[in-house]
Amino acid sequence: MAFAVPTVVCGTWVFVPLVEDVGARWGAASASGAAVAALAVLWGQGFATSDGTAGDATVRPPRVEASGERAVAVAGPVKGNISTGDSGSPRAAPPPTAPRPAPGPRTADESAAPGSVTASGERSVAANGGVEGHITTGDQPEEGPRA
Repeated sequence: MAFAVPTVVCGTWVFVPLVEDVGARWGAASASGAAVAALAVLWGQGFATSDGTAGDATVRPPRVEASGERAVAVAGPVKGNISTGDSGSPRAAPPPTAPRPAPGPRTADESAAPGSVTASGERSVAANGGVEGHITTGDQPEEGPRA
């Protein structure tokens, strides 16, 4: 279509008053069609190879949010252990903290960027990447009494 439409339009209407020879007119019309088709191919190739951020002046980084008590949110790979619960050793009770408000709905400006991670429950873990280690939440019963 990118070649045919400009070739026919130029050969039947645009170049008729400019070029009297029929062979020369259709030759010029074919060259015009080829030029328009080449531009269309380059334009389409630009869309096909773009990552979707072209023209977006505000590219947001991934959002990492841990709003629950002892929650962990990690946007990249984890090389180690993550523990959100009790380790089995005696410890003093943590000081009381005010509960965090639950995150509300996001507006269009706050929409999550690709790769965003949210951990909102108590002792929740959210990881967007490989984990080389152990993740424990302390929800498993400990063996034996604690001293």
